[in-house]
Amino acid sequence: MKKRSRFVKRAIGLAVTAVSVYIVIPSVVEVFSSWPELERLRPGSLGLMTISMLLSLACFWVLYGLCLGSNDWTLMATSQLASSAIARIVPGGAATATAVQYRLLHDAGMAKQAAVTGLTVATILNFAVLFSLPVFAIPAILLGTPIAPLLLRAAVAAVIGFVAAALVSGLFFLRDRPLVLLGRSVDALARRVGRGDPSAPRRAQTFVEARDLVRSHLATNWRWIVLASLGRWGFEYLALILAVRGVGHDDIGSVLILAFVTASLLSRVPFTPGGLGFVEAGLTGTLTLAGLSPGDAVLATLAYRLVSYWLPIPVGALAYVVHSRFLRSRGVRTESLAEFGQHELESLAGGRPMIE
Repeated sequence: MKKRSRFVKRAIGLAVTAVSVYIVIPSVVEVFSSWPELERLRPGSLGLMTISMLLSLACFWVLYGLCLGSNDWTLMATSQLASSAIARIVPGGAATATAVQYRLLHDAGMAKQAAVTGLTVATILNFAVLFSLPVFAIPAILLGTPIAPLLLRAAVAAVIGFVAAALVSGLFFLRDRPLVLLGRSVDALARRVGRGDPSAPRRAQTFVEARDLVRSHLATNWRWIVLASLGRWGFEYLALILAVRGVGHDDIGSVLILAFVTASLLSRVPFTPGGLGFVEAGLTGTLTLAGLSPGDAVLATLAYRLVSYWLPIPVGALAYVVHSRFLRSRGVRTESLAEFGQHELESLAGGRPMIE
């Protein structure tokens, strides 16, 4: 019965991915057909975009280090780069990246609760800051800057999402009762589907302890955590600004931030690796709505995706090699890159949890 259930999950997952790829492949082809036009970019644009993305990643590593309570920056950098590369190769979105990074941290000797809690906090903070970015477009909206209705609706949805996330997070952060109820509900659901472990600690207690651990981290490092979160998205947004200016648009204004948020959310779509195709289609469309010509929108999208999607893949592969050597120097046996990738792909396709 278990094998049949796993086969059904795998078949459904592959079918959804195949249909998604079929739908979005024209967008990918359209963007890559602009490859010869990269010479139209202003000199130095790709170099500055690459530097901007590296600064964004550095802020990411600082954020992870603060949330995980670790100053092992080699581990923070290699685990994030390797997990990000895997998430750009297999479907699953942010969940895949988080699961892979958890395994890399756990292999390096980090305690399970510390790793899970830290990664969860970093993920929540990332989304909270992302949802807050459209607030910076409000002055332009109030001043009467023409904004396409689709972008305006996206801004309103993002602000509503940010307010809702802030309220829920604040409730969990300040009160024990909501966490206790959530833990009991998860335990009840696990027992109902046959996944409960009577010997495991109650999740209500685990959630409260994890929350207290998070509060202790934030109490001493909140300024640096906020700066790292803003820098992580701010420098990636700068990469998109440089891409747009690289095709000759210097006066697009703060409306561009709405296109950036839309593209960033689309990159979390789990149906294709790293939102491949969805981002190309969505970003090209939103850049056009923001004022670029269709040709310039496609070229700016290609330049941006080169540094934000494709460049991290080979860099992540190199990071995994460094990570493996780092662990072997500590006497920890590691898998080759091919073995590791195959293991994670089988875990994802087979429906088995990657965080255990």
